[in-house]
Amino acid sequence: MSQRRHLRPAAVASAAAVVVLALGLTGTAHAAASATAPSSADRGVGDDPDQPDNPLYDAPEGFRVESGRESISLSWSPLSAATAYEVYRAEAEGTDPDEVGPYELLGTGPASSYVDSGADPDVAYAYKVRALDDAGHVSPYTESVRGTRDTVAPFAPRDLTRVREDERGVTLTWRTGDSDSVKYVVYRAESPNAHRVKVGSTTSLTFRDTKGDPGRMYFYEVRGVDAVGNESGSSEIVNGTKTVTDATAPMAPALGNAQLVGKRLTLSWSQSPYVPVSSYTVYRSKTSPVDITDPANRVADVTRTEYTATVGEDEGERGYYYAVVATSQHSVASPASASVRPTYSEPKPPGATQIYDVTPGAGSVRLSWYIAPYGNGDSPVAGYRVYRSTKPGVTKENAEFTHFTTDSEYVDRGLTGGTKYYYAVATVNEDDLESALSPEVSATPTA
Repeated sequence: MSQRRHLRPAAVASAAAVVVLALGLTGTAHAAASATAPSSADRGVGDDPDQPDNPLYDAPEGFRVESGRESISLSWSPLSAATAYEVYRAEAEGTDPDEVGPYELLGTGPASSYVDSGADPDVAYAYKVRALDDAGHVSPYTESVRGTRDTVAPFAPRDLTRVREDERGVTLTWRTGDSDSVKYVVYRAESPNAHRVKVGSTTSLTFRDTKGDPGRMYFYEVRGVDAVGNESGSSEIVNGTKTVTDATAPMAPALGNAQLVGKRLTLSWSQSPYVPVSSYTVYRSKTSPVDITDPANRVADVTRTEYTATVGEDEGERGYYYAVVATSQHSVASPASASVRPTYSEPKPPGATQIYDVTPGAGSVRLSWYIAPYGNGDSPVAGYRVYRSTKPGVTKENAEFTHFTTDSEYVDRGLTGGTKYYYAVATVNEDDLESALSPEVSATPTA
């Protein structure tokens, strides 16, 4: 029970109105106890446990009372001669066993357990039990045992202190705060106002967080938890950082984008910045997880957080898994990333462009057009193909002349002055796929 002063309710409701009675075999089902249930004297049999014909000469043994947040649970060892048990409750008025209010019958039932879910929160009660049989005999009462439905949280821990930062983690200590906490929960956040994440619990007054990202500052708080699960408010907040040394391994890369478009492979990943990384190694295999200890699975070394390659066109290339390992500036390798199989899609043509300027000259025409964009995972633009005809309605099939360029402009020379020429441009990507033609334009060079 939390070490707080508890206020007693102004009145205790009648047992017949609020009490639940254990009826089932498990002791979890309850019904209201009858207010007119006959006493042992009414049954015509004395309740003196020493009478010679009374088989219930001992009180039930092992009587236990367990306090909880939502209820108080009672249990005892069954007596072979008993057919039912009476559960009594009184409000505790002091610390002495005799300092209690009048006992009231909570209920009668065959089970050797009882759950008092009608107890007022944070009020101390005393409980006792006696056994009955079908002949009306009764046993002595058990010794009274106290319990409380405890909803009061313990006081928060005090004086949270970071006592050590090293390559093994961050070590914290604190004081109890004069509370009834039986354990402590440690929370961590990446900034003072960020969401707290539970990183561990302990029954002692010290804790070492070994799970943090080396080199990253975290913010810590501690909360106490009492025997029934009430959690205190937060302690002070302190920060701490797991130290980075020459022997510290980087965190594993987080391999995100992995696509195979036709024969173009694209991988990209993110990397924790707190341990400097000098390079990344890409591995692949037909099985997952990728075995990074096999030199045959090593594909490439790169310094950026991405990798692109042109792979074979056969379907076997689509069955590989990829993983990435980061290497620190001191040649310490990280664990491997998750093994990922790239998603495959057929290559698609690039987007079309548009000619925005046509300038005729002496025996020439200058064309300028917009650079065609391409999205993430799309094959990059490799260049543009210019189509020309002396008849309107130029197409890729009827064009009389074509020219490929990597620029976004082209000067068509050697033309006949006074002749009208028609032009359109197609975008070409690295998969050698062409877009639709741009809208047609025309120009007439001078002589």
